[in-house]
Amino acid sequence: MFKMGLDLGYGYTKGISETGKTVVFPSIVGNAYERNLKGLFESSFEKRIDNMHIVIMNGERHEFFVGELARREGRNVSYVFDENKINHPNTKVLIAASCLLLFPEDGGPVHLVTGLPLEQYIHKKEEFLEMLKGYRNLACFKGDEKVRTIKFDKVTIFPQAAGAVYSAIMEDLHKYLVRGSYLGLVDIGFKTTDFIVFLVEDRLVLREDLSGTIDVGISSIYNSLDKLFTQKTGSKLDVPELMRIAKDERIFFRGRQIDFGDEIKGIKVEIARVIKDRLKAVWSNKLDFFNTIFLAGGGAKNLQEFLIDIYDNTVIVKDPQMANARGFLKVAELEEKKNG
Repeated sequence: MFKMGLDLGYGYTKGISETGKTVVFPSIVGNAYERNLKGLFESSFEKRIDNMHIVIMNGERHEFFVGELARREGRNVSYVFDENKINHPNTKVLIAASCLLLFPEDGGPVHLVTGLPLEQYIHKKEEFLEMLKGYRNLACFKGDEKVRTIKFDKVTIFPQAAGAVYSAIMEDLHKYLVRGSYLGLVDIGFKTTDFIVFLVEDRLVLREDLSGTIDVGISSIYNSLDKLFTQKTGSKLDVPELMRIAKDERIFFRGRQIDFGDEIKGIKVEIARVIKDRLKAVWSNKLDFFNTIFLAGGGAKNLQEFLIDIYDNTVIVKDPQMANARGFLKVAELEEKKNG
């Protein structure tokens, strides 16, 4: 069975297949329209992932711009910030786009492993599982006659940060699996930050009392920048411009560059302080027994310099944005061996 790990983040969608192919794109969706002049300025060598105009046929035909194309040229694009994003229409579009990019060329059964933030995992795992097991759409890229059936023959739901732990410790099992020690991971996402702790015995034992979700993430930078920009200029920003400022720390507006570098640094310091205060309150004196604290998620690089002092041995995982997706794929591989 073809295996794939999919991390449907609030900010970015990340996926990896058993062939090693990876995809990362912004989790934004907009209604599509005809781009009649696109041929003048686009070459046939442009990446498909940067120009996802997808068609979904589920009784009716719907067309969407997804990811970079939605960011660049979409109208009224949005992130899915609903608390219950499981049944949000955009979530189903992001799944279709990911599968068009990752599914095997020759078809065949697919085992999908994906996840939810820790607290949503506890309360909404079954709802998510039911949605994915019943998911079925016909989809294709606009202009591509190859219509694919998007469905899953097996679905596994896993806690998000736990997936990243699997990815992190596989680098050096001997180093990390020290009996009696604790392993912690802080998964800094777009909307939320998950933290998870395992006690190392003859296996990894989840310490649920030391794990949880903090309702703060990299989107706090966007929210603060939106207000700051309005204060400085009197104008409002839409999603593409907010993304640009957060990345470049400056924007060209009314004939001049406006720099937000100092403000962004201050926002990051504050986000990191909130995360550290919560972690220290929950972990308390157990911190002395930790082997390693891993930093993962798309926000890990953004906040690394402000979070590295949580503990003496705090390390950022390799390719932190992909850590959950890679961990989910590892879960699929372990399940196959267990059942094989």
